[in-house]
Amino acid sequence: MNHRTFCRLCEGACGVLAVSDGAVLRAVEPEPQDPVSGGFLCDVARRSPAVLNDERRVTRPLRRSGDALVEVPWDEAIAGVASALRAARSRGEARSIGLYLGEAMQRSDRGLVRALATGVALGTPSVFSELSEGAGPRLLAVERALGHAAPLLPDIGRAHYVLALGGEQDGSGWGPLVRGRAHAGWLAHSRRTKGTKLVVAGPRATAFAKDASQHLPILPGSEPFLLLGMLVAVVKGGWHDPQYVRDYTRSWDALVDLLAPWTVERCAERCGVDAAAISGVALKFSRAAMAVVVPDASTFASAHASLAAWAWITLHTVTANTLRPGGIYDHEGVFDIHHALALLGSDKAPRTRTTDHALLLMQAPAAALPDEVLVPGEGRVTALLCVRGNPARRLPGAGRVAEALRGLDTLVCLATHEDDTTAMADWVLPVLHPWEREDLETAGAALLPRDAARYTPAVVAPTGEARHEADILAEIAAAVGSARGDWGWHVGLVGRHLATTDLAEWERRLAGWLGDEEWDALASAGGLDQGESDRSLWRISREDGRIELVPAGTDALLSGAVAPNGVDAALPLVLRTSAARSPARDSVHRTGPDPGIALHPDTGIPDGARVRIRTLHGAVEGVVRLDEDLRPDVVDIPSESSVLATALLSGERLDPLAGTAVRDGVACAVEALEGAGLG
Repeated sequence: MNHRTFCRLCEGACGVLAVSDGAVLRAVEPEPQDPVSGGFLCDVARRSPAVLNDERRVTRPLRRSGDALVEVPWDEAIAGVASALRAARSRGEARSIGLYLGEAMQRSDRGLVRALATGVALGTPSVFSELSEGAGPRLLAVERALGHAAPLLPDIGRAHYVLALGGEQDGSGWGPLVRGRAHAGWLAHSRRTKGTKLVVAGPRATAFAKDASQHLPILPGSEPFLLLGMLVAVVKGGWHDPQYVRDYTRSWDALVDLLAPWTVERCAERCGVDAAAISGVALKFSRAAMAVVVPDASTFASAHASLAAWAWITLHTVTANTLRPGGIYDHEGVFDIHHALALLGSDKAPRTRTTDHALLLMQAPAAALPDEVLVPGEGRVTALLCVRGNPARRLPGAGRVAEALRGLDTLVCLATHEDDTTAMADWVLPVLHPWEREDLETAGAALLPRDAARYTPAVVAPTGEARHEADILAEIAAAVGSARGDWGWHVGLVGRHLATTDLAEWERRLAGWLGDEEWDALASAGGLDQGESDRSLWRISREDGRIELVPAGTDALLSGAVAPNGVDAALPLVLRTSAARSPARDSVHRTGPDPGIALHPDTGIPDGARVRIRTLHGAVEGVVRLDEDLRPDVVDIPSESSVLATALLSGERLDPLAGTAVRDGVACAVEALEGAGLG
């Protein structure tokens, strides 16, 4: 039997044909007619059927007994978890219960809604989410500019000038909040038919960069200064769009004053490229009929993630490329959720206890978790529900994260497979693999360049006693009971209802607004595609209907960016850990050998040698993979080697607004294990 559905193993959401006999998933094949993926399918999806019965798969509820995890019935597991959570709340307060939501939760509308509602029902704002990594700074910058946290999408196919940051799009996708793999085909067609210019900025001359019109080999972590330098060049050169700025924005004079101390040369020094190159890109960007910057995860992986996000949206705005075709645009989707998002502004949201970060769309920065556990005081998190995440492997500062997880009174993991975090858990509850799940994608449809609702029926039966995390959380919420906590009455009432109600029924009601015929199409064909979305929507939540160029606190972002790179004689190289070579988000689905530690041949270290990488925060050992396309002064540890990367990063320095952790731009040194220091 062939099931027409889409892949949920990464953000791409590629259309696929899943071949199964009802009990066994035989193969996952590309869907040639899918308009979102264009027939693309990665090796990760192709080999995913084998993952369903991997030896690390969690198939039954587990409870810790001494040093071992033993199987228990579901009713005992739910009762035991609920008892532990009630005890945590009674010893402290509502926020003593925490939830950690892995990156996969952003691809499950039902799971995400249930998790956020569970947090509200339990009364806790301690909902730590990996949304803060990559997507968070963008959403926050858009909220501060437009008034609501819309995931503005890059209109790559229509643009006449495209600046792609990172250069890894071919291997790891088109960046946070950008779904689909057809962008490459659209861009190629645009370049061929109308001469669209493509510029790639990143420390590696990837195949994508080599095919571009221009490659800027910037240093890791310098993306904020590339965008800031372009903005400075546009504003000081008078290359902005005066009519657009006059009619649709505010605070132009404040922007001019704010940028006065900055020069393109100053930004270029931070990027490691010539100032003329940045000015040239800025001039061509501003003169193009339609232009867009396509960020990737690396764009927001430095100490200045929010600065990068502000410069990104402001550069588009002053060049008349915000909320316009060919630039960045707001997509309402088949189900328009943005009016609801406008009611969830971060300015009135609860804040983290220790790092004082506002919750973005009801979610706290994932990297704030260790502080919330380790720093004593009222409201310290003592019990954690970890839902489809692996903070022990994912978060920087591996030692401190492990200390925090071991310091919890109760750690509960809802997981498909055993991992570093489940190894420390008191309870492990089995959840469905994406191919075993039924979901209706509503919020995710607004991340696609088309008006599409995506229904995902289960293509194979559950393994063992695995269940949907939404159903597990509903039982836990009902057993623990509600608490007032930090949420207001309106959010509290809605949250308590959604924490335990049948969400599948609500999804059907929502889809029913389209009409019976459309719901039949959703259920039978795996989705409803109504064609390309309207790129010309103009939606501002601010009362005056204008885009704010200089939100409050922007001056602090710039004043905090005055320090030099921090590279010295003892640590002469620059580290990058954010970029992926594989779209797989976990080791279970990943294929191929360990990517190792990428170095340029000029370091003098042979391929395959073992080396030690050292930063101010730690040291690791690994195997060298020479890469002549890499900048000679860069050490590149792909994100899938997170067991190495997290030990080199502190995890304690977070972006002041979005709370993202620093993954790129850290000073480091490399030495052969024989003791020969390099530099």
